[in-house]
Amino acid sequence: MMLENRSKGRTGVNSPASFAKPDIDERLYLGTIEKGLLVLDTFCANPRPMTLAEVSAASGLNKSATQRVLYTLRALRYLTHSETTRQYSLSVRAMDIANAYLRSNPIVEATYPYLLEANKQSKETVNLTELDGSDIVFISRVPSRSVMSSYVTIGTRLPAYATAPGRAILANLGSTERNEILVNSSFPALTSYTVTDREELFERLDEAREKGYAIANQEAMLGDISTAAPVFGYDNKVVAAVNIAVSTANWTVEKVEAELSPITVEIARQMSKVASQYRRV
Repeated sequence: MMLENRSKGRTGVNSPASFAKPDIDERLYLGTIEKGLLVLDTFCANPRPMTLAEVSAASGLNKSATQRVLYTLRALRYLTHSETTRQYSLSVRAMDIANAYLRSNPIVEATYPYLLEANKQSKETVNLTELDGSDIVFISRVPSRSVMSSYVTIGTRLPAYATAPGRAILANLGSTERNEILVNSSFPALTSYTVTDREELFERLDEAREKGYAIANQEAMLGDISTAAPVFGYDNKVVAAVNIAVSTANWTVEKVEAELSPITVEIARQMSKVASQYRRV
């Protein structure tokens, strides 16, 4: 599946991320569920209270369908509604699905001690990420005590091409799978440092595969340098990446590569031994 970039429309709301659908059996496919999840995805793309009109504009559903979906999700307690502002918001119950995913993913629990060890060695923020479409998603995290990095939390999603963990994963996918994700993708500049040239990006991926780690310098976030190494699971397939993220106020790319990349590579190697025990669908 290929994740399309979110876009902001005239109303100032972001369209939810969308994926190319696989071949589906129309006899089994429920369009009503698709509409409900589309509305929930709209709140993920716009993490703030929204009116019916805003949800309709962002999701692309007409107002009548949007109203029915909002009413249903409110009745099921996935949304709350303010009678004063007439805005809808995600409820605390919406966290249940994400929490269930983290609890059901054995790799998250099994590798957490290794994140702690990497944090202890580096005294910096350490993350575990997975690839979803053309994005990476942060699924586990041990923050640095000395640097506040509130812009990233569990569940944060970033374009893989502009991040060290994304490149570490992409570099170790099979060529067919990697090309399906990247060949038809665009690479907008997230910062002035983002690599947007397709040929240069593929060269960075080849380099990451050869070295065993990737480095990104302020390409997704200004002031952030990250180094990452791939985590391999069952059948030696890449399943995640571990990365250490630091501030440019205290680190240079050269220092990160010399001192932190070896830590990520070794921790990823240890994690791979654990992750290879779990066969995931």
